[in-house]
Amino acid sequence: MSTAFDLDVWVKEARREPFRFSLAGNLFTMPSAGELDKSILSAVSIENPSARDIEVLLKTGLGDQWARFDETPVPLAALGELFRQWQKHEGAPVGESQASSGS
Repeated sequence: MSTAFDLDVWVKEARREPFRFSLAGNLFTMPSAGELDKSILSAVSIENPSARDIEVLLKTGLGDQWARFDETPVPLAALGELFRQWQKHEGAPVGESQASSGS
């Protein structure tokens, strides 16, 4: 009889370094994009995120830091770049796992 796959162990072993960035002299930290809770899937389009989806994802990733981030002026192009760098930190687009096959 085989043992059950332990998803809790996988989650602990798959943890990645947090994503850090600075803005206006403030340091912000977010979890790797792939570590966001699955509940976010019902709120955004992962395959083709809109500007609103990107805002929701960043707000979720920043958590308690969102208010400080939100009060800082940031050009829209910079938000897009922040989102790309966050994805790049993960090593794959938000909707793809590193274990995804290329086929």
